[in-house]
Amino acid sequence: MNKSERDNFIRQQVLSLPELAEQQLEGCFGPGLRDLMTMAEIFDARKIILTGCGDSYAAAIAMAPVIERYCDCFGVRVMRAIEFTRFLSRAEIGIGEPNSPLAIAISASGGSARVCEALEKANHVGAFSILLTNNPSSRAAKIAKRVYTVGTPAFPNDSPGLRSYFGSLVGLIAFATRLGHVRGTLPPTGPSDFRKAIQTYVDSYADVMEQIDDQMFALAQKWKDIQKFDFIGDDVGYGSAFFGAAKFVECNGCSVSVDDSEDWCHINYFIKDPATIGTVVMADKNSPSFGRIQETVGSAVKIGRPVLVVTNAEKSDFEAGAEVCTLPHAPQGYEWMLPLMDYIPASLLAGYLSELQGEAFFRHNENEANNPFANRDCYTLSTSKIEIIG
Repeated sequence: MNKSERDNFIRQQVLSLPELAEQQLEGCFGPGLRDLMTMAEIFDARKIILTGCGDSYAAAIAMAPVIERYCDCFGVRVMRAIEFTRFLSRAEIGIGEPNSPLAIAISASGGSARVCEALEKANHVGAFSILLTNNPSSRAAKIAKRVYTVGTPAFPNDSPGLRSYFGSLVGLIAFATRLGHVRGTLPPTGPSDFRKAIQTYVDSYADVMEQIDDQMFALAQKWKDIQKFDFIGDDVGYGSAFFGAAKFVECNGCSVSVDDSEDWCHINYFIKDPATIGTVVMADKNSPSFGRIQETVGSAVKIGRPVLVVTNAEKSDFEAGAEVCTLPHAPQGYEWMLPLMDYIPASLLAGYLSELQGEAFFRHNENEANNPFANRDCYTLSTSKIEIIG
């Protein structure tokens, strides 16, 4: 089977990342970031809340520890948008100090009703609202107190979103460096050092991208009849697992579950017919839970699960029988950068499975008139009623 005949939009976006990186860095580290907040506003920030939906929620999970490490604040909290808008009270938010907390809503398109609601809620209770987006003219941008535009360049086939996810990740890293630079957790060279590290790490994939692509195409041919998938990741790896699961649903419409390595052993381990469940595990060798992840991989293989491990460790570190995709190492001192690129194998796999299974992205087919997935009365992401509670 010829791989070129199974080219798809997700694969095209993945392969564009090395070229995109330089442009994305310029967009994220440019004047828009420097002008986003005054120095006084930066010093005022005592607490940060990150929120978003779908891919944006995954990006928040992946980069929250970086923001917390360098922003010298009293904590960074990642919240689902509905949790922030409907269930977080004014007292719990911690209003009382000027320009704090920062409530950063992430949305590449800026069109989601729930993201707009989050910004409305932040403004209503007196938080400092920021929208991280690629659309400065969006509905959400008109609500936020400040708009941080990441500047991801247009691309012919950018849906399902992957370049936009990369843009959100780089934007969050750049934001961390800006606050760290001003608040003294980073030296004056900090932002430029981070830019170089990001570029170096993305460039390191140029030498292995074809190999990863070939491996995922071969695996897709083995997994082409699978319709159920488990994704496993711990801490920031959960963000990458969540994003990978999202691409599988968007591309294939399959059933997915996302869990951490411990809860998987308590619950999803017991799902019947293990041979029918593709299992994708994010395994960072530098993670404190790496030993537990190794045990989880071993358990999945031994009960008969088809398993893909995406890792910066060696194949020999895992149970024989697992498919292991080895990633480049992040630059020394920037080991936390793994989630910037580790979603690539699962994304490629999702695209190839879509092609091999004959599934249309987002269930869009030729007969749109009779397609319930295209019915805007059902699809309420942008039309959901906005309610300000608390």
